[in-house]
Amino acid sequence: MRVALPIDLIHDMDEVIIKGIGGFATRGEFIIDAIRERILELTLTGVEPVETVVAVRHLPSAQHHEASRDERMGEASDTALVFPPSGYAVPKALDLGTPEGKPLFGLHNRDFPSLWALSWLARWTAEAPMSLDDFYRAILGEAWRFGEKLTLLERESGVKRTALFPTNPEKRKASEVAFRTFAIGEASPRADGGFNTRGPLFEWSAVGLVEDANEGTCVAITDTGWELCAAVTGISVSEPHTKSQAHAFIRYLQTHAPADWAAWRTVIRSVGRSGATRAEVLERVSGAWADWTPNEVSTNSAGYIARAREWGLLEPKQINGRYSLTALGDENFFGGNE
Repeated sequence: MRVALPIDLIHDMDEVIIKGIGGFATRGEFIIDAIRERILELTLTGVEPVETVVAVRHLPSAQHHEASRDERMGEASDTALVFPPSGYAVPKALDLGTPEGKPLFGLHNRDFPSLWALSWLARWTAEAPMSLDDFYRAILGEAWRFGEKLTLLERESGVKRTALFPTNPEKRKASEVAFRTFAIGEASPRADGGFNTRGPLFEWSAVGLVEDANEGTCVAITDTGWELCAAVTGISVSEPHTKSQAHAFIRYLQTHAPADWAAWRTVIRSVGRSGATRAEVLERVSGAWADWTPNEVSTNSAGYIARAREWGLLEPKQINGRYSLTALGDENFFGGNE
């Protein structure tokens, strides 16, 4: 079967392959992965789109200001996350959520969007939990605005900034479902009144759920979530994040998100101290995670590799067709000793 592709699209694809971004060796590999991810995005189930109406009682009035283009664009440093020093914490005994305890799916390919969402929740619930539905509505509205700002930053800098954030109004539903699912997470009610949760903020034990007589199911930061807030204060959309931030985030995952950390560790150790090609990584990961399908091996490996680059643990580009650890990556995944 032959499929005609626009010349400019082919040029863009070739540029990505030549630069070693994503570890694709051929057009075929790139196209297959792109199709797989698109199918996954379009066939996500269990998530109903929500209207992005801002929950006014939780938002500072400044958010209603219509910013100029210069204000919207700003600088990458303007995206640094600020958290309240402390606030309401969901009591562990009252938390109705039970994380599934599994690795994060590979379409979660950046941690900054999740931490960005956590920073908003910390501000909105510093004094009390808020309705989970209100949180989803409000955060999606903010995500569209922030995505617009990041799009302008991308155009000015030529550096990818918008990963996971919704930026395409023509695909509004798919964009919002992807952000909600892979940047935040979902909660499914159980017959016993609790919830099975999945996705980064729940898997990291950073947020919890409580029931309120008036508001229904509510969400807020947990005690451990406040630890995470303190650990990542100041990170921005710029990559890689600082060494101290990377150390703090990794220590947090090791303690509070062992399933996520175990999968990440497996994927990056598959790169090895001498580096590895994409094919070698996939072969090693499939051996370590026998219950993953070939599609899961490919998608999850790509997600964890992208996250490792975000935190400065892998070189941003392949070297001679091979992924390579940085000194920081060697230190965290191999102990830093020869």
